[in-house]
Amino acid sequence: MPLRPSHAMTKRRNTSQRPGMPRHFTPADKELIRTQLLAAGLAHFSQFGLRGMRVDDVCRDVGVAKGTFYKFFEHKEALFLAIADQRDQMHKADILAFFAQCDGPLADRAGRFFDRLVEKLMSDPLVAVVAVPDDFAALLRKTPPERLAHEEEKDLRFIEDFCAGLKAEGLIGPVEPHDIAAILTLLVSLVLQKSLFSPGQFSASCALLREVFVQKLMAAAP
Repeated sequence: MPLRPSHAMTKRRNTSQRPGMPRHFTPADKELIRTQLLAAGLAHFSQFGLRGMRVDDVCRDVGVAKGTFYKFFEHKEALFLAIADQRDQMHKADILAFFAQCDGPLADRAGRFFDRLVEKLMSDPLVAVVAVPDDFAALLRKTPPERLAHEEEKDLRFIEDFCAGLKAEGLIGPVEPHDIAAILTLLVSLVLQKSLFSPGQFSASCALLREVFVQKLMAAAP
């Protein structure tokens, strides 16, 4: 369903288009517009992919001029990255909260953590977008190297938080987060290339990575 701007925003948009009338948004307006751009962007990226998504269509749904869009995002790839960052934080918080509620032997809990991560990767619409090779290549071309480094740091902190929880319960001793992160990076790559595998091959590959993940943690048990 298209997002509808508030009456005040509509009125401001109409009056700001008169000659000599500068556009002005309050901080609350800016926050609302950004939130609506993120929501509309998610809907359009999910339906049309990265290359098929049109900034004009997102602006139409939100009810802002195209120039306003570029005040918030340099290009549509920047919007995609902002949405991906928002969803990444949401998923990681959910996974850690889920894991904190788990009990039982370390192997079972580690396996459930892995399964939850697979579930998130398989169900998120943005993962399906970047699974398209041409879309992924287009996104990489517009992603600054420092942003890629930042994503790696976030993933590592996520693993560190996970391991810290296990250490606090006395379930594991010292463990190298980079080793755990490497296994999960392979999982992400596997999901992104799922179309290259038969269903049986994909399931078997996920199961193998799960086993390696659990064994790596079990090896760190005191």
